[in-house]
Amino acid sequence: MQSAEIGRHRDILMTPSLLQFDSFTLDTDRLRLVGPDGEVALRRKSFDVIRHLVEHAGRVVSKDDLMQAVWAGVTVSDESLSQCISEIRRAIGDSSQRIVKTVPRRGYVIDVPVVTGGEPAGVATAAADSPAGNTLSVMVAATRPSIAVLPFEPVGGAADADLEGFADGLTEDIITGLSRIKAFWVIASGTMFTYKGNTVDVRAVGRDLDVQYVVSGRLRKAAGRLPLTAQLTEAASGRQVWAAKFDRAGDGWFELQDDLTQCVVASVQVQLIVSEGKAAGRKARSSAAVGDLLAWSWERLYRTTADGLKEAVASAEKALQIDPANGEACRLLAAAMWHQAYRGHIAWDRSAAERVMSFAQRAVLAEDADEYSHWVLSLAHLMAGQHDRAVVSLQSALDINSIFPLAYGTLGTVLAWGGKPEESIANNQQALKINPGDPLNAHRYFGLALAHYLASRYALGVENGALAVQLLPEWWLGLVIYAASLAQAGRLVEARTVAGDLMRVRPDMTVSALESLPFAAASDRDHVAKGLRKAGLPVG
Repeated sequence: MQSAEIGRHRDILMTPSLLQFDSFTLDTDRLRLVGPDGEVALRRKSFDVIRHLVEHAGRVVSKDDLMQAVWAGVTVSDESLSQCISEIRRAIGDSSQRIVKTVPRRGYVIDVPVVTGGEPAGVATAAADSPAGNTLSVMVAATRPSIAVLPFEPVGGAADADLEGFADGLTEDIITGLSRIKAFWVIASGTMFTYKGNTVDVRAVGRDLDVQYVVSGRLRKAAGRLPLTAQLTEAASGRQVWAAKFDRAGDGWFELQDDLTQCVVASVQVQLIVSEGKAAGRKARSSAAVGDLLAWSWERLYRTTADGLKEAVASAEKALQIDPANGEACRLLAAAMWHQAYRGHIAWDRSAAERVMSFAQRAVLAEDADEYSHWVLSLAHLMAGQHDRAVVSLQSALDINSIFPLAYGTLGTVLAWGGKPEESIANNQQALKINPGDPLNAHRYFGLALAHYLASRYALGVENGALAVQLLPEWWLGLVIYAASLAQAGRLVEARTVAGDLMRVRPDMTVSALESLPFAAASDRDHVAKGLRKAGLPVG
């Protein structure tokens, strides 16, 4: 072995496993970067970059050296390295380049002292709070799913300059929309437009940019319409996770662009949550990694079954035991418990309402800038009969993320219970328009059915009630509004059949059970009760 190679080999063997710089600790054994607030989420390539720089602290490391160390044998552009450096600086709060300094035309340097050994930052305090008393097991932040959005392809290409410009603008807007979702790490548009006009393999894109998922799409003009196909692909395997077609008509380019952007962003968000949950599921049952537990909990929540919701609660509870301050675990517990009560799997009572409110408030305290925190708080307010407060929470969620179909749909539900059917209908329709494939859309159709029923449009109540029951055949509330709508529409034979299905699902169900539901006005409760009596439900 050559002497230089021997020296390099010795450096690798002697590199300490814990390297401390500023208020951060790099754990090279467990591949973690830990700061005062716990583990810092980084993509693997970004971690490799900061690791190489810290291991050579005080020395300027050239771009070529970094590229060889991190992307050995793979040809990538300088932009890939720049993306990693930018991510590192954002993650450690180094916008002033005090820690990771750029040396013009030479490279980068860690410009703070580095010491070896010791405990990772923040572990002692967290371990003291952990029931298990573990150290490294409490470092819980999961790496965010990483996404690249390829330029959408206009069918007709440069021959149609308007369509090409529309496709470019749509791509930019989708990247911007996904970037606003803090759970995701999204490659910047400048990098992605280098792929424009080229035939690419998504697996190569994944390797080049170190991303887990790739979004792509095509659009064309067709008789005054703009059909768009979009898909989400797992980069490593090339497996298609999701695909959909959106067909919109209209003369306003900007309105169409906004509409299609909302549809793609909202759909990708939900599909990523489900995909990440499935991937984490195998590990979550035996793992103490909070990221896996929470991803699995989200996937179980979207399953919308009694067992799924029960597993969502159990997984989130386990995560919260490991990390008592975790805002996402609190959000999941509030959401899963609320859905258990709304679906009839646990009692919709004061005790459940207090538990949901407690976790929702903890979620907002932990992560006030997260739209899901305000969404679960709105659920808690609805459960407590606080309709106006629920609306305020949902408006806060939409202020954070205007492309958030859950907030629009829940707002529609709240407004229906609150006796404002027309506003309810508009918001439920917006939610369905943005994300027609959402697994929770049975709630949207229930909200529409309830709103139309309260407005005495019973035929539309029947239509939407049927859709809710079709998606969730065992959901008692869907059966309630469907039976009442059928009865008020004069379809008594069908109404009694649905009432029988309701009694099978909930043998204790009577008209008086409506007393526990969050109607803002007693007259609306009486209105629904009248329909159920016509359908033959016991009064109780």
